[in-house]
Amino acid sequence: MTAAEPRVLKHQVVRAQIEKLLLGLDIGDPVPAERDLAERFDVARETVRQSLRELLVAGRIERRGRTTVVGRPKVVQPLMIGSYTEDALAQGRTAGRIPVGWTDLKADEELAAELQIPVGAPVLEIERVLTTDDTRVGLETTRLPAYRYPGLITDFDHRSSLYAAIRARGIEFARTTEVIETTLPDAREAALLTVDARTPMFLLNRVSYDQNDIPIEKRRSLYRGDRMTFTATLTG
Repeated sequence: MTAAEPRVLKHQVVRAQIEKLLLGLDIGDPVPAERDLAERFDVARETVRQSLRELLVAGRIERRGRTTVVGRPKVVQPLMIGSYTEDALAQGRTAGRIPVGWTDLKADEELAAELQIPVGAPVLEIERVLTTDDTRVGLETTRLPAYRYPGLITDFDHRSSLYAAIRARGIEFARTTEVIETTLPDAREAALLTVDARTPMFLLNRVSYDQNDIPIEKRRSLYRGDRMTFTATLTG
């Protein structure tokens, strides 16, 4: 090996061996326990643990309670103006929403500036868990200026697309600003998504605007990094 060649770490070798093992299993099949893998490959359990962490982030395996199983392919989500539900259905997947709750808020200075409403103005907040193929993949919190959506709490079916309900009111999405970061879930978020608190997450913060450049919503979306990947199309 020359100085220019990268060093292959032991856990990377073990990861490659585990990936070969996964090829012989079906989606949902249990993965051998850490102890069994350590004995099979004659390495320390911490080496196996590091390999499994990388495979978890890559979406090759999933945690189901205390069991590790072969994972489904990641959900590919385009970064675009649109509905998560509508896009998942277009990919031939099942998509659902589990309601967490509605909350009536008063806009603080930051939220008032983002939604272009007076400080103290009423805001509707809806929080829902996003599911794909019956797996919890995200947690979505949307804040809406209440004056634009009278009757929404009673009329809206929480299992359906919020974007479709907004468009039905004659409001068109024209543009968004979005900030994407990586993070870890807090204890509440991990519980809602049924994941370990060490699971890496994508955090998307979005403000959407209508055809008159008036804010429609502020949305915070937390997605599991082991189950989701994002794509973007850029043109020059």
